[in-house]
Formats: sequence, C-alpha cells, structure tokens
Amino acid sequence: MESRGENSNGRSKGRPPIARRSCDQCRTRKIGCDRGSPCSNCASAKLNCTHSTVASSATIPKQRVLISAQYEKKIDDIARSIDGIKLSLQVLDAPSSRKSSEIGSIGHLSQVRSSAPLTEPQSSSTSSGPTVWDHSAHIIDFIKIIVEDIGSRDDRPQTSKVLSSLRSLVQTLEGPAAVRALLFPEVKAVEVQADPPMPPLEAVVAVLRWVKDHEWCTRIKWFSRILPRQKFADICRKVYFALEDYSEIDLIIANGYLSYVFFEQVVISGHEGYRQYSQLCQTNFQNALSRLPILLPTSMETVAALTLGSFNAIENSKSMAAWRFISAALDLCQTLGYHRLRFPGNQDQDEELRTAQERLFWTVYKVEKGLALQLGRSSNICDTEITLLSNADEPRFTKIAKIQGKVYDQLYSPVGLSRLDIERGLMADALASDLRELINQTNIELFESTSGPTDGEAYASSGQSINSDIDPMRIIYLQCDLVSQSSLLALILRAVPPIPGSLNSVSDECITVARNALDIHQQCMTMVRACRSDPFIVVKYINCAIMHGPFVPFSILFTHAVKLLDVRDLARLEDFVASLRPEAAWPESITHPYRLYGLLCQAARLYFDLSSHYSFSDPVLTQSQPDSTGEFGFVGFGIRAGPTTDDTMETSNPQADRLSDWYYGNQQIMSLLDEDVIF
Repeated sequence: MESRGENSNGRSKGRPPIARRSCDQCRTRKIGCDRGSPCSNCASAKLNCTHSTVASSATIPKQRVLISAQYEKKIDDIARSIDGIKLSLQVLDAPSSRKSSEIGSIGHLSQVRSSAPLTEPQSSSTSSGPTVWDHSAHIIDFIKIIVEDIGSRDDRPQTSKVLSSLRSLVQTLEGPAAVRALLFPEVKAVEVQADPPMPPLEAVVAVLRWVKDHEWCTRIKWFSRILPRQKFADICRKVYFALEDYSEIDLIIANGYLSYVFFEQVVISGHEGYRQYSQLCQTNFQNALSRLPILLPTSMETVAALTLGSFNAIENSKSMAAWRFISAALDLCQTLGYHRLRFPGNQDQDEELRTAQERLFWTVYKVEKGLALQLGRSSNICDTEITLLSNADEPRFTKIAKIQGKVYDQLYSPVGLSRLDIERGLMADALASDLRELINQTNIELFESTSGPTDGEAYASSGQSINSDIDPMRIIYLQCDLVSQSSLLALILRAVPPIPGSLNSVSDECITVARNALDIHQQCMTMVRACRSDPFIVVKYINCAIMHGPFVPFSILFTHAVKLLDVRDLARLEDFVASLRPEAAWPESITHPYRLYGLLCQAARLYFDLSSHYSFSDPVLTQSQPDSTGEFGFVGFGIRAGPTTDDTMETSNPQADRLSDWYYGNQQIMSLLDEDVIF
C-alpha cells in the first residue's frame, strides 16, 4: 500500500507549473482533485472543469490565520508603542525647551536605556535635560539612570565617589546571588570544646532566683512562652550537676537562656558584673548551634533550642540562619502534633504540659510568619492545618502573625499578584482594618505605660536599680512593636490601587502611614539611644524592627519623593538615615542599613540637584506618562498578571505589574542587608 505522502508526490509530478486550487466541481462534490485542466474527475463525469482562483505560490502553502479582537488590540498596542518610540527619539533631538508632555515621554525610553551596560557611551547629549525616571520601575532602575545621566554631567570628586558606590551597588544587585553565610561571625574563630567554660555556679543560682522574682518582666515572660521557667532551671541544673551525660540540646538551652537572663539583669537592675557572663554563655550558645546535625531529636526541648537559635540569629542580622532554625522548629511542632487540638476526653497528657506546648507552638508560629514575609516565601504551615481554638485572650503577637501570613498569601504571593486589582484591594482593606485594631491596642498599652510614675528614658539615663513593680524596657518594646506594625500596615496599603487620576502610584493613606512609621521610629530611637545600660540595644532594635519586617516605609516614600520632587519627604528620609548612624565603627564587610539607605538618599539628592538645575522643580513637569506595562516583575519569577485566554494571550494588568515590580525590587535590595557585601 502506498503511503499518502507517496501518492501526493506522484500526483504533484503531473500537475502544471501554475498551482491551482481544486476545481469548483471537485470542491462542491468534496472529492480529491488532481488540479489538471480538465481534472480527471471532471473528464470522467463529462463536466465543465472550471477554476475560480489561482494560488499565489506553488511551493509555500498559506497558513490559516484567525484575526480576533484580542489580536487586533495587540497589534494596535504595538503600533502605539512604535509611535511612542519615534516620538521619544524626536524629543531627544529637539531643544530642551520642548513641551512638558514631550519631556515626560522620555521616561518610557529610560527603562530601555537602563538595561544597557554601565560602561556604554551615552547616546544623548550632556546639554539636554535629565532623563525622567519611569515610575513603573523600582529603585534599582532609578540608580541606573542616576549613574548614566549624572556620571556624564557632574565631575565633582564627591559626586564621583557616590557614583562609584552606586555602580558597585548595581553590579551587586545584577550579579549572581551571593552565598549567604549562615553561621555567626564568632563561630569561625572559636574551636569546638567538649566541655566549654561556664559562669560560676553562685552567679547562676543568683540569676535564676532573680528571674523567679521578676517573672513579670517583658523579656522574662517571652522566654516563659518557649519553656516554663522551672523547665529552664531544671536544664541548667542538669548541665551544672552532670550526674548523667547531658545532650547538645541541653547545652544550647542552658547557655541560650543564661545569656539572655544575665543580660536582662544587667539592663533591669544595672548589675554590670554579669555582662561578661552573658557574653561567655552567648559564645557557647552560638558554637553549640553550629554543631547541630540535620536529623534532630523529636522533643519539646529541641523545638525550644531551635527557637532560641532563631531569635538570636534575628538579633544578629542572620535572617537565613533564623529561617533554617525556625523552619526546623515548626516541622518538629507539626510532627509532635502541637498544632492540633487535643480533646478533653484524652487523659494521656498533663494539662499543664499541653498548655506549655501550645504556647511554644504559637511562639514558633509568630517568628516563622514574620521571617516568611521578610524573605518573600510561603509559610511552612497553612492556617487551615491548625485546629487549636482561638480565644479573646490570644496574644497580640499571634494575631499579628496571622495577618502577616495573609499579607503574603493574599497580596504578594504569585497567586495574590495575579488577582484582579479590585479583588486584591478589597482583601487589603480587610487586612488593614484588622491591623488597625491591633495598632490601637498597642497605642493604648503604650499610653498606659508612659503615664506611670517612671518612664523608660528616665530609667535609662540613671542606670540604677528601679522599683521592682516597673519594667522600663516595656516602653521600648512597645515602641518597637508599633514601628513594626505601622510598617506592616504600609505594606498592606501599598497593595490598594490608587484613585483613578491620582498623581501618586499609591494611595494617599499609604503615604501617610509611611510617614507616620518614620516618625514613630524617630521617637523610638530617642529612647533606645538613651538606654545606656544596654550598649547593644540600638543594634537589636535595628535588626528586629527595621531589618526583620520587612520595613517598607522607606521604599514607599523614596519613590514618592523622587516622583514629585518632594523636598520635605526627602528630608524625612535623610533624618531616618541619620538616626541609624552607628556610634562605633562596623566591619567593612558588613552591609549596615545606614550605609545602604544613606547611599540611596545621596542618589536622590543628586537627582534633585540636577532637576532643579534644569528647571524641573515643578512637579507637573516630572510626571511621566502612564506606567509601562512591561513584565519586569513577572517574567523573572514565572508569574503572569491577570487571567489568560484559551490561546495563551495574557490580559495586561499594569497595576499588578507595578506592584510586583515594587515588591520584588524591594526584596532584592533588602536582601543585601543579610549578606556580607561591600559597595
């Protein structure tokens, strides 16, 4: 039997050089036609063989094309884009006194130019005005424009130094991701000791008795949520009176707990002699953490040790190490069933122990949700997996953690970013409403604490023992919570679409909340720097409130200030940077937030100076055209905005593009604070 292809080839040899379609009669009868003149079918049937149409090509068959409304819209968009590029090129060649509408169109070209290497020669003349920033891009693209435009216009030594740092920053952001060091800096230089030195027994007994009398202190209460106070004391006794061999987990818990309670007594009671004991336990603690194996014992003590390790890593700006610790802790919690409700009829477990296990689970839950949002990752547990009953007395930090999980899942996850703008906006409004209630509770509690007979600032300046009924650090902790909660509210409101026709790419309420967060930060820093009893409290505050957030008010106000050339907001950002200035020198290999935020403010100041030089101080002149619908934020992460049709043509969603661009760009910059890089 001949194949179909062979038949075709055989018939094609007898066809005339001019290819015809099948004759009209064969097409009507729906039978094969050899396209002869006349064809064999018509000849045998004695019919008149006619051909109404002659094909244009004998070798290239036509492809069937369906022109739908969506294709037509796409073609129109391409045509408009080409017209925009032509207009932009005309503006570049025109005098700098061109109309503001033409000047704004340069912003569309800036994104294309910013993708070129930094060493490429500039195509535009230095006499023309500065390139307007396309506000659909994020801070990274703004930095590129500053390097390209100002580098050819300003040759002052101070400017050259800033531009050199900005070039290094861009290369760091665009280069391959650095391998983050998970260990603590001190661990690398310390040899492993089988029996590490410990503080004197008399000091340990004294500090444990002090803890028993100060269980009302904020930090002591927090540790009691990890393990009951008596459990900590029993483990310390086990390590000091080693009638039996103690485990590595016992060593971690004992040293971690003692390092904090020794230091807490230094801060609360002013007992300076215990500072070196705290440091000794801290060294033992971090070394023991570095020796943990992959497979860990499944026990409550292991979960507590990992939680202490995660909390310590956060305080030392090691978010990836903190994530590893808390992820392992949450995995063990689920293995042990701490997230599941035990029915009253089950008498196999002591009720007090079960309560302690639930407190431990919610503590792990709180830390894990915060780190997941900071790192832009999905949580290791879904709320639908938790069957523990919620109650009115649920701690505020647990409610905040639940909101943090929903912020990522509903607003900033790939699924959240693909939602329709109106749907995402409604979800953001609901989350913002819930968070405002918790912020009001924090404000009330802070007011009640500051209206007492003693405030934290008065205590901090004295450095002496205080009344046992007052916890001066509580005010600082509440202020720190308020900064973090305000930053979270700004992140939620950033997902709310702005009012149509608004000059801002974000809502006015979001801008207001971002400003308020920076103002609260300034108040908190005043109290933190006044606390002389804890020389590391500034570092702890920055790591917990600014770097463990994520802290987005800076990014929101930065974009707003540059877009509208708002000198007051830029001054507010510069005050924020000044508040982060470290009192002592930090290692050059560590990316301090003061350095990163300060460099961004310097770039903005250069842009402001150049804009004023070219008479672009009027905000109307700096408004670019509507944001481009490019897929910067989606293609790199495998995300598509909006629903798709059957023919895989996606519907454009500019608001989702901008939101994704801003979110992932902010994540990229903030990740530098967790790496040892120099720029």
